[in-house]
Amino acid sequence: MGQRPQTPAQQPPQGAARSWARPAPRGDVRLEALLGAAEALLAEKPFTEVSVGEVAARAGISRPTFYFYFDTKHSLLAALLERVMHDKLEIALRGFGTTETDPDPLRTFERNYAEILALWREHSAVVVAASDAMASDAELREVYTGLLRRFIEPATAWIEQERSTGRAPAGTDAATLATTLVWMSERNLYAALLGMEPKVSDAERVAALADVWIRSVFGTGPRTAA
Repeated sequence: MGQRPQTPAQQPPQGAARSWARPAPRGDVRLEALLGAAEALLAEKPFTEVSVGEVAARAGISRPTFYFYFDTKHSLLAALLERVMHDKLEIALRGFGTTETDPDPLRTFERNYAEILALWREHSAVVVAASDAMASDAELREVYTGLLRRFIEPATAWIEQERSTGRAPAGTDAATLATTLVWMSERNLYAALLGMEPKVSDAERVAALADVWIRSVFGTGPRTAA
């Protein structure tokens, strides 16, 4: 749906909820109603079939109120995605600590991916809709790729640290390796949500993802520093 012109009275204040550089703020009753209504509708039908009017009606607010918060339904989807991915980021960063050496990174990655996959399954309608829609909307695509960069940057720092300590061997540029592994993981989890063939159990998928990360960074396993 195209962007709707707004009157000055409808313009949200600078830095309001439409900027998705941070999680959609919690506590705004109307905003929470919109987010909840949108996620419920996405569980019922494809994003392409969801209209602004439906979201507003399900949330119990008017269309002008919708446009106070969002320019388009893509902006709303971006806000939903950011909230889900922010929670995922909090989980993933546990595997990329740079102050202490993790004695068992394989176990850490397995635990984290199990939690991440569970979170994605809980919000599968949002993740799938955003992944599918980003190809046709520049704003949503920037939000999606920007969120993945927030995984790539700490992953890069982690790889560099493991190499600097001698636990991991030199190899592919750390940023390139981190980018490749993060996008590989994202596409793998997306396939899990769709139940794509050949099907793999969640436990097997989590174990494989963790193994790929560890082998890609360490070879066969973390070296013992001399």
